[in-house]
Amino acid sequence: MSTPQSAYRTVDAEGVRAYVAKLPHLAARLGGNPADWTIREVSDGNLNMVFLAHGPKGGLCLKQALPHVRVDPSWKMPLDRTFFEASYLREVFSSVPDLTTECLHFDPEQFILIVESLADHTVLRTALMGGTAPEQSAVHVGLFVARSTFHTSLFSESFEKTMDRRILFARNQTLTRITVDLVLTDPYFSHPRNHWAETELTATVADIRANPTVKTRVDDLRLKFLSNPQALLHGDLHTGSVMATQSDTRVIDGEFATYGPIGFDIGLFMANLFLSLFSQENIEKKSLQIKMIQKFWLSFESEFLKLWMTAPRNPDPSTHYYEEDSSSKNSYENKKNFIQTIFQDALGYCATEIIRRIIGYAHVADFSALKDHHKIAVRKKTALLFAKNLLTNGNSAETLEKVFEIFSQNIASNPECKF
Repeated sequence: MSTPQSAYRTVDAEGVRAYVAKLPHLAARLGGNPADWTIREVSDGNLNMVFLAHGPKGGLCLKQALPHVRVDPSWKMPLDRTFFEASYLREVFSSVPDLTTECLHFDPEQFILIVESLADHTVLRTALMGGTAPEQSAVHVGLFVARSTFHTSLFSESFEKTMDRRILFARNQTLTRITVDLVLTDPYFSHPRNHWAETELTATVADIRANPTVKTRVDDLRLKFLSNPQALLHGDLHTGSVMATQSDTRVIDGEFATYGPIGFDIGLFMANLFLSLFSQENIEKKSLQIKMIQKFWLSFESEFLKLWMTAPRNPDPSTHYYEEDSSSKNSYENKKNFIQTIFQDALGYCATEIIRRIIGYAHVADFSALKDHHKIAVRKKTALLFAKNLLTNGNSAETLEKVFEIFSQNIASNPECKF
């Protein structure tokens, strides 16, 4: 649907109050009198309107899709993205109930999604920029990706159930098109959505675009994203899609959900941690972010392998993979080898996300903390060269240690990048 239905109306703060008041099970979660509820708009993403409602008993978060991109009304957009976000939450919540939010209500006419409020949480990107990010949040996101992908894959389910879910999310074509265009296509061509303020980057961008190995690798990654439906992906897993306290972490904003290669979600989140690392000057913050990158991957790897080794075996023989007894070395080695292919995919998608967030549409805020224009340009150029090296040499990076060697080489090769 590209235009609103006749019943569709955008809501404001008072509209939220009236809307929730008519839903007894949600009004009860807030408690008290609707007139006394606190309603405030907190929209800060590119696409939707978001409101927080609080009463004496608790809080709710209401998200409504607009018929256009919120920050660019000329860019028309279907309303059904909140449907796919609600569907994503319903599919993964049972596997990660403590790592995301429950879909409490979805309205298919107003395209309103309501979940619990996370007002006491901080956006992870903001926490990283401020140096207050909890180290454990990276562990939690690793667990989230492992559990949500494993339990929506053929490793866990019959192919019929997986196919039904793939059919559902295959309809999320508009947002999947945005992913393919913004992350995996536009940055490698001259496109009006691409932009960068630092002229110092222009030669590096041209070099990336002209590199045949880069173009071949990106072509392979794009094809794999569209043709290798391993599991249900969040689809937009960056540090702005994670809310955290010192003890709790929640992944939000699953509207880009689609089936694809497991390494995609991993690569996007890893890329945003690297971008945060490149933007830091404080040595303690750098050390924290390096640890977070390491802990994120190790958390995913160990949890995914544990689930695969110990989860009840699906009785459907068509979904058996590496049928050897779970205690056999061969079974373990085969599983480890498969996870290694996920790692290689993740490095590729990590590189494309770094490039997109520097020269494509929707830049990250992390570098703004540096203030000095030249310093920003130097750091961004070094990050672009790191991404280029991951695309050209990623297959030789078999471990995170090798990845950090590439990272260190990029830092060392740029004398101006004092790190």
